[in-house]
Amino acid sequence: MVRAAGVTDVGKVRQINQDSFEILEDQHIYIVADGMGGHAAGDQASRIAVKTINEILSAYDFSTEALDAEENSPLAIEELIRYALQEANEQILLASLSNQHLQGMGTTAIVAIAYNGSVFIGHVGDSRTYLIRNQQLSQLTEDHSVVQQLVRAGAISEEEAAVHPYKNVITRCLGMQANVEPDTMELVLQPGDRILMCSDGLSNMVTNATMQEVVLANEDPLPACEKLIALANENGGTDNITVLLLYND
Repeated sequence: MVRAAGVTDVGKVRQINQDSFEILEDQHIYIVADGMGGHAAGDQASRIAVKTINEILSAYDFSTEALDAEENSPLAIEELIRYALQEANEQILLASLSNQHLQGMGTTAIVAIAYNGSVFIGHVGDSRTYLIRNQQLSQLTEDHSVVQQLVRAGAISEEEAAVHPYKNVITRCLGMQANVEPDTMELVLQPGDRILMCSDGLSNMVTNATMQEVVLANEDPLPACEKLIALANENGGTDNITVLLLYND
């Protein structure tokens, strides 16, 4: 059984919360989006993303093993996640073209589906998904960002990336261009696994070690989410903060 909870907070500096999240508990669908853009545009982008992804994925029943043989394959589920993210990208672009106040808006997005003993994850941007397994936290997703490209190329270290002036410059997001390429993966769940999905308002403010400590210290996902939000705010709260936790019992 997967238990889930999520919390979002405006933080200590921003006036508007441009993050959005959704938990469809009965269908085991989980979404986090971190919007960007002037005025309320980022808020609109993240909401459009969550709404579009929700509408597409909720047409399928991931609460049972009732998907037909073709839809049931891991590749088919990953392809469905890619399609939902690409459709969200198109809807954001259409909205920005129809309203000049929304031009230039975009959003990151993470989608997770828990199904048949696995969790299927797709993402665009620098919102992250972590796994806590056997008392250890590891990052599952790779940021679509300038600094991550530099790290991969060996030009800078992970420590340098954390303080790099371009650390918040992303290379992929929904609403940036006509075509978007999400990354997807399947993780076979083990008893006791905990999955943490978050916007960079958490990952930029709270260390991996602290995230691990908080999640392991809380047997229920909601108080862990609330504690992580509080710590991000204590450390400055310079951005909107969204945390979503899945506990696999």
